[in-house]
Amino acid sequence: MEEKLKRLENEAELVGLHININKTKGMRVNTSNMQKFRLEEMEIEEAGSFVYLRSVVPESGRTEEDVASRIKKANGVFVHLYSVWRNLNILKEVKLRIFNTNVKSVLLNACETWKTTNQVTRRLQRFVYK
Repeated sequence: MEEKLKRLENEAELVGLHININKTKGMRVNTSNMQKFRLEEMEIEEAGSFVYLRSVVPESGRTEEDVASRIKKANGVFVHLYSVWRNLNILKEVKLRIFNTNVKSVLLNACETWKTTNQVTRRLQRFVYK
């Protein structure tokens, strides 16, 4: 692992980049290799999960954490639009369009990266139909 990190550092330096050991964290996804991340004789801190492009990437590599996070975010948008849902002057069709464009888009953002399981599908359907 140290050899790969050293090669990464060398390639980065070729284009004028420097790896800051204090700001760098490592994470293993779905592996049994527990060798420490080391660069320049310093150990790199390990992270259990991280957020990348607003998606949660856990150590297990599973999608349940990201789906739960998306449901919370979509629920926040839904609650924020509560005055729209309660307004009797707005047509049902307009409310559906607002739901699809504002709530569903937050819910399903980056869903193409999820592993589709029955459990994930049920959770998403439960949120949409409740």
